[in-house]
Amino acid sequence: MFTNPLYLFSLAGLAIPIAIHLLSRKEGKVIKLGSVRHVVETSTQQFKGIKLNELVLLALRCAMIIIFSLLLSGLQCTSQGNEKWVLVEKGLKDLPALNSILDSLEDNDYSLHLLDSGFPELKDSSNNSPEINYWQLVEELKQKNLHDVIVFSKNNINHFKGMRTPLPENVRWISQPSPAIGFPVKAIRINSDSVLLLLGHSAFDKTYFTTEKISANTCPIVTSPQDTIKIALMSDSEFKTDHKIIKAALLAIEKLLFVKITLIETDPPKGSVHPTDWCLWLSSKKLGEINTRKIIRLEPSAATELFSQTSLNQWILTKRLNQEVALHDNLTVQLATLLLAEENLEDKININDRRMVSDSLAWGNTKSGKEIQSSIQYEPVDKYLIVLLLALLVIERVIAYQRNQ
Repeated sequence: MFTNPLYLFSLAGLAIPIAIHLLSRKEGKVIKLGSVRHVVETSTQQFKGIKLNELVLLALRCAMIIIFSLLLSGLQCTSQGNEKWVLVEKGLKDLPALNSILDSLEDNDYSLHLLDSGFPELKDSSNNSPEINYWQLVEELKQKNLHDVIVFSKNNINHFKGMRTPLPENVRWISQPSPAIGFPVKAIRINSDSVLLLLGHSAFDKTYFTTEKISANTCPIVTSPQDTIKIALMSDSEFKTDHKIIKAALLAIEKLLFVKITLIETDPPKGSVHPTDWCLWLSSKKLGEINTRKIIRLEPSAATELFSQTSLNQWILTKRLNQEVALHDNLTVQLATLLLAEENLEDKININDRRMVSDSLAWGNTKSGKEIQSSIQYEPVDKYLIVLLLALLVIERVIAYQRNQ
């Protein structure tokens, strides 16, 4: 590989020493004859062309030009380390089936590391970060000079963020589904003795919620009273799809989280409306005077987060809504977090979310040229070329001096 391939045109300089050697001929040996009377022309065919003179010097000078051109062009050679790693995501090491595999790999000179930023050794896994990004970790792996990498991952849907990156050739990514789990989300007190408990259930293929009426004495989490929220949903006709998706998300929040939502659906007003807790403004018109406490307005931008806070009581919805955006960015959960002012609600659900992305969707199956190249490490060879160039220069000068060239 060359960092500056344009300088390969300097190889045209090979014509110079070749031309010099072709045009330079030694004078023939002079033999004095008293008479040409006895000189007879033979029938042997003689070669009358120009012969190359000093082939060794020609080869040395051409080699120096070639090496100098490679030096200018930034020649790099591939290099591959000898280290072999196994990366394990936190929580998988204790799986019985995986434990025996890790022991076998360790016996075959694989080093055990945690699938986390910096890839600490597995024995130091207590210092891991709570949030990881698989695609970012793969980019970090590409900078490592490793012979072979085996990754055991949960492929959690919440840990794929940003732009999808191809999987390098030296990395084998193996997904391991986590066991299904049930967890309490929220408890609403019905009366002094009874509580409605919202339970989350998550497995590798889905996450869903159920409700259960239990005794207040056996409730595993702190109870809270039922929330009542008054929301004004204002939209133009061009934002019809966004309006429907927002409304569906609000109905899901009301059903699943035991909150009473009073929804007022109107066109963007010219003046004030009745007091509301929230206003969802889905319009390209300028925001008018609205009698509301908090506002979420649609303003598409390049932000990565779905909701971006611009002031104390204002947020921006950064994307136009469709089914894909609503599912990928967890619209319902993020909207519930804003409306219910429960900062730990999204974290509580995400931490227990066991849904996973299949390997075919996470990385793809097609090997592109860019993908193959991304797994190759390159090392400059400038120092070796310089040493070789100096050695050839010394040899050429010595031979040239001896032969008076």
